[in-house]
Amino acid sequence: MGPDLKLIKDTQPEFLELAKRFDDDGFIIIDLDVKEQFNKKIISDIESILSKQNYKKNPNYYHYNESPRIVEAWKDSDAVKDLALNRQILNILEILYNAKPLAFSTINFIRGTEQPLHSDYIHFGSVPELYLVGAWTALEDISADSGPLSVVKKSHKTPIVNFQDLGFEDIPKTTKQIKERYTRYEVFLKKYIEQNHLEIVTPLLKAGQTLIWSANLFHGAQKINNKTLTRYSQVTHYHFDNCDFFYNPNFSNRYNNQFIKRDVMSSLIS
Repeated sequence: MGPDLKLIKDTQPEFLELAKRFDDDGFIIIDLDVKEQFNKKIISDIESILSKQNYKKNPNYYHYNESPRIVEAWKDSDAVKDLALNRQILNILEILYNAKPLAFSTINFIRGTEQPLHSDYIHFGSVPELYLVGAWTALEDISADSGPLSVVKKSHKTPIVNFQDLGFEDIPKTTKQIKERYTRYEVFLKKYIEQNHLEIVTPLLKAGQTLIWSANLFHGAQKINNKTLTRYSQVTHYHFDNCDFFYNPNFSNRYNNQFIKRDVMSSLIS
C-alpha cells in the first residue's frame, strides 16, 4: 500500500516529490517545527517516569539490552502525547494515505535498542493490509556510536512475512515460543536482506527530525559502540480510519483468514 501519486499531483502537488520518495524508498525524513525546549520536556518527563519505577515497557523478549523501552508514556506526559499528535506528521500521513491517521502506540527510548532488523508489520496488521506507519523522532542529535536507527531501502515492497511462512502453523502458547519464533524471523530477515542485496542506510537524525516509514519497511538499531551515550527518541505507530479491522499477526493466520483482532480504537491517543 503506497500513496496515490496521481491524486497527490492533482490535489497537493507541493507534496508530490515527498510522496515519490516515500513510495520509492519506503521512508522519508522531515524537520518538525518544534522548539528545543519541547524535546527537552519529553526527555525530562521520561526521566521522571523512570525515577518512579512504575512504568509500562515492552515485554522482555523484545528487549536486547538493559535499557527499557517505555510504552504508553503519553498517558503520563502531555509532551509525549503532543508529539504523537504532531500536526505536521498527521497532515503528511493523511496526504500519503488519503485517510485519517490513528495514533495508537508510543515507545520512548533512552538508549539504542540494538534490535535486529524487522518489520513493524510482524506486530501490527490491518485489513486492508499495510495501513500502518511508524514515525521515529530524535529528541537529541543522534551519534553514530549510540546505536542509531537503520532502515533498509525499498524493503517495503517485499512480500509480507508471516510466521506461517517460517513453518509455524500453530499459535504460540508461551512467551518462550513467541521468542523462539521471533528469533527465527530475525534470522530469516537477515539472510533475506543479504541474499537480495538490499541496501541498509543509517541516517543520523538531528533533534527534532522525524523518520517516517512504510508498514513493511525493515528497520532496526546498530550496535552501541559507546555505552555512555543516550539516544533519546520516540516512535509513534499509526493505523488509518479506512480499515475494516486490525489484528495481531503473532496469533493470526492470514492464509486461513483466522485473525485475532486488536481493539485499536480503545488505544487511540487523544
